[in-house]
Amino acid sequence: MKNKGNKMILLESVGTYLDINNGMTYPANVNNTPDMSNPYPLSDIEQDEWMLSLSEEDFDVVARYLSGLN
Repeated sequence: MKNKGNKMILLESVGTYLDINNGMTYPANVNNTPDMSNPYPLSDIEQDEWMLSLSEEDFDVVARYLSGLN
């Protein structure tokens, strides 16, 4: 999903969008759009529960971003 020039990927397993251009995350609204009023940097997520809740596919997306492969 593209939004304002940003590449957004929905991490369905945790109900969160990841902007792979800047590492910001946004909670998904009920209608599956990103809640742009609540940005949070991926690098600041310290909740093991959030990371452990990622599906294998979503974990791969996050790992690719963190390793600079996106």
